[in-house]
Amino acid sequence: MKQRLPLLLLAIAIALAGCVSKRYVKKGLKYEEAGFYELAAEMFYQAVLANPKNLDAAIGLRNNGQKVLSNKEFEVSKAYLNGDDKAVVYNYIESRAYFDKINATGVNIALSPATKGYFDEAKPRYLSKRYDEARLLLEDEKFKESEQIFAEIKQIDPGYQGVDEHMKVSQCEPLYRQGTEYLLNGLYRSAYLSFNTIIVNHGVYKDSKDLRDEALNKGMLTISMGAIKNNTNIADAATILQSKIVTQLGELRNPFIKVVEIKGNRIPVASASISEVSSNKMLVAKASFNGTVVRYTTSEGKEKREEKRGYMKEEVVRKDKDTGEEKKEVKYHKIVYLVVSKENNVNITFQYQLTSTETNAVLVSDAFDVNLSDQASYAIFEGDKSKLIPGYWEFADKDSPKDRIDESASADRALKQLLAANRNVKTVSTLQSEVTDRVAQRVAQKINQYNPENQ
Repeated sequence: MKQRLPLLLLAIAIALAGCVSKRYVKKGLKYEEAGFYELAAEMFYQAVLANPKNLDAAIGLRNNGQKVLSNKEFEVSKAYLNGDDKAVVYNYIESRAYFDKINATGVNIALSPATKGYFDEAKPRYLSKRYDEARLLLEDEKFKESEQIFAEIKQIDPGYQGVDEHMKVSQCEPLYRQGTEYLLNGLYRSAYLSFNTIIVNHGVYKDSKDLRDEALNKGMLTISMGAIKNNTNIADAATILQSKIVTQLGELRNPFIKVVEIKGNRIPVASASISEVSSNKMLVAKASFNGTVVRYTTSEGKEKREEKRGYMKEEVVRKDKDTGEEKKEVKYHKIVYLVVSKENNVNITFQYQLTSTETNAVLVSDAFDVNLSDQASYAIFEGDKSKLIPGYWEFADKDSPKDRIDESASADRALKQLLAANRNVKTVSTLQSEVTDRVAQRVAQKINQYNPENQ
């Protein structure tokens, strides 16, 4: 049966395609009868796509498609007789596109050689005229307008004489001039963006690369990492934070931010950014980073175990002595299960400022808390968990008015969630690592957002 299923599905698909194709043919015949040849051709075209073996669809597409193409060709010849080279070119492009569309289905229609001849004659005249217009606009420094015309020429004839180079000028020159102006006005990041856009999109253009490098060097925020003070009793808190901040700053991939010097705290040799910092030592620091670990607390919670009272539900089948009929009875056995809970917590307060070494102005500053905790609360029961029922009982060996069995959906769901809950709690050391990661990320992101041009 499984082997026949693909064949059955294929047969169904073919049958459906045939039905769709026939529906399109019916619509096409109605349009053809009414004289709407373009609509008819489109219906027959869809019919052939649905079922290439539909002969009626192919005949209808050939007849109506040829009529549509002839009408398009007529527009080409009319434009040629009127001396309208632009209309000749664009009407021919439309005719050729339609010709290719229909012939791609395997149904052949014919494009008149005369139509192609009109296009071959009009195209050079039209492109030459547009090329001259675009060059004049370029000379007049109307870059956007010239770019549009060069783009049009390239679309009609991608290899037309010098169009790529002129188009490059029309696109690059505005950015080049904009970047040069930004550079003169001390807007180094904006200048870098302009020149970099040229290089990324167009490659070499004048001295864009040299000017981009100049903008980068002048606008770069070079940072000296001062020693971070540790006002807490957590050993290595400052060292770890300094290491992670340096790493996060390096991972920003912001060309304008570089750590060039590290003072005070000894950063572990394994730090990913140390080699990069060493290579930046020749650069002069324009800003100094100083920070303080104000508060750092950890709390490893004790595991709390609480006995909970509930019931084991048991279904017993008993046979009636008199009738022999089997009857189901439900019994509830008093049991005890455990609910275990634990929570670990880490909190850190950090403050810092990034100060200009030239003016002593504070460029970036922040003070914030990061608090992370993880907890688990779960139930332990050694018996058959599927038969465990929440509730309460007062005495294990006798009934009490206070005894209750809670078989409500909400109580049952809550107990099942406790039984299936995660029992692992992140260690304090794991939380410490995550907390310092978040501090470093926040510091790096805020420095990354600093832009002197927006101040």
